[in-house]
Amino acid sequence: MTLVHSAAEMDVPQLIEGLVRKYGSVNAAARACGMPEGTMHKLHRGERPNPRFSTLRLIARGYGKPVSEIAAMLGDGAAGTPVIA
Repeated sequence: MTLVHSAAEMDVPQLIEGLVRKYGSVNAAARACGMPEGTMHKLHRGERPNPRFSTLRLIARGYGKPVSEIAAMLGDGAAGTPVIA
């Protein structure tokens, strides 16, 4: 799957939207990532703009990409950059 946004303009809801399109629904994307459905819904709605590193790992699993690539998609210090904890 190819994302259409550049790293500088990607935010968490856009990142999750890519998974939703890939898997067909928010719930299916959550299952594919191994993440609670409620967490995926909150990420998709923008209620969690700074996901933890452990959450980024799950998102990366859904994309089949390294977590470093997922983190890079979210930008370089702009609002929405994930908290690495």
